[in-house]
Amino acid sequence: ADVLRDRTEPGHSDCPPMPAMSGELTENGLEEDAKTGKGWEALAGVVEKTRQYKFDPKESVSYPNLNQLTINHYKPGEGIGSHVDTPSAFGGGLISISLNGGIVMEFRKVDSPSTKKLVYLPPRSVVLMSGPARYEWEHMIVTRRTDCHNGQVLPRKLRVSLTLRTALTLEGAPLPLVESNMFPPSWGSQSGGDQGDSNDTTTAALTTPATERDHVHAVYDAIATQWHHTRGKRGVLWPGATQFLQRLPKGSVVADVGCGDGKYFPAVWEAGSYVIGTDISRPLLETAFGVAGEHTKPNTNERNPNIPETRQVSAHREGLRDRPAVAVADCMHVPLRTSSVDAAICIAVMHHLSTPERRVRCIEELVRIVQPGGTINIQAWAMEQEQNSRRRFAAPDVFVPFNAQPKYLEKVEWNKGKNQTSDQEPPASESKPPEEKGNSVEEQKSVAELYSEQYTKADYDERKGLVVFQRYCHMYRKGELEQIVEGVEGATLVESGYETGNHFVIIEVTK
Repeated sequence: ADVLRDRTEPGHSDCPPMPAMSGELTENGLEEDAKTGKGWEALAGVVEKTRQYKFDPKESVSYPNLNQLTINHYKPGEGIGSHVDTPSAFGGGLISISLNGGIVMEFRKVDSPSTKKLVYLPPRSVVLMSGPARYEWEHMIVTRRTDCHNGQVLPRKLRVSLTLRTALTLEGAPLPLVESNMFPPSWGSQSGGDQGDSNDTTTAALTTPATERDHVHAVYDAIATQWHHTRGKRGVLWPGATQFLQRLPKGSVVADVGCGDGKYFPAVWEAGSYVIGTDISRPLLETAFGVAGEHTKPNTNERNPNIPETRQVSAHREGLRDRPAVAVADCMHVPLRTSSVDAAICIAVMHHLSTPERRVRCIEELVRIVQPGGTINIQAWAMEQEQNSRRRFAAPDVFVPFNAQPKYLEKVEWNKGKNQTSDQEPPASESKPPEEKGNSVEEQKSVAELYSEQYTKADYDERKGLVVFQRYCHMYRKGELEQIVEGVEGATLVESGYETGNHFVIIEVTK
């Protein structure tokens, strides 16, 4: 409840919104969302169905103000200690939904601990704790690998619980409901504002410098469509990163931090693993969503030969492509629990971080989310480029131009302030030969110049008709990544090297 109460305070924006319905709640719609991998919408449907459910039709007992959801993940053998959810923090109805695996929940009378009741919660069941069960009985899950129910010994399975509560203000009223039907969801603050009580080093890392805001975040938001069209769709993957993914045990959960348009997702899926992707750029993330049927020939199940092999997935994995697990988030604060994934990749992200503190913080976050024994692959641009490379860098910190074609940029509204957009076409004079153009200043400008004026820090190339964005990049010298890893607690360097203009490190988490 304190997290929800503090969500409007500077530095306390870590709590994401509740999933919201985007249409009417129907059983068929809920089932369809679940089958097609629309987890955010399916979860919204479950929450809304629970709000509307009449637990006691005679008394019309329902809980329409449910505003907080906790998702817990219990492996076989795991449990939770005996407790009563804080009465001053949460309202009268505590609701728990069990998914995948069942469990025996034990209730103990607060004033008579020897008085116990055992209740079996089967998969897909919902339990309501209200009245005396809410306030006079503690509940717990005993740590063990089996449960007894109706004379049978039941081996525990992986269980996911959805706990719904009504969080209260300090005065005892329900907190305002904060929800969103936007997908991908946004996590935390991407503005880099005040971080509350953090120490100086952490604050320096979490505060987004203007260089990154203007020359990384804003640039990728603007060029996302062209980036995906010219880079992502080609499916060019670094061999070392692909081999790293292929070596992971099947069933691994992989975090792709700074995933961009998700070009490594198919490699993860085809290796038999599951991927969760995060990126600071919503427009770039949105290009990661597949379009149903685009990877097969029309009216057939054959693969589309125009799609690179590295972006192809097996037919039974097409649903993953259509709706991948992604979220808008900064690599400074990854929205995953500590030790919650088996491996992580961070490709072409570190070279966009402009300060030493932020580079360290990024690796610290990767180490935090990967479980002990798991591995991390990081790749970043190298100062030392190959002889046949068209890139040559005079200094470690540089601006690298990206030439954008206006047709890929969001259409802009002419004669208005920067960053205002509409579906209005460029001035008609742009389609006329120079001698037929009008005499006003606007009519004399090229399309590229007009577009460049709508983007902060953008320029234009009049001869080529391109809008020129400058991307900030830090080029790593040999040994620099390794030196950063040495200073991160819980990170052990396993391998490092050079590959196609990039330095890379592979880290084992030892915390």
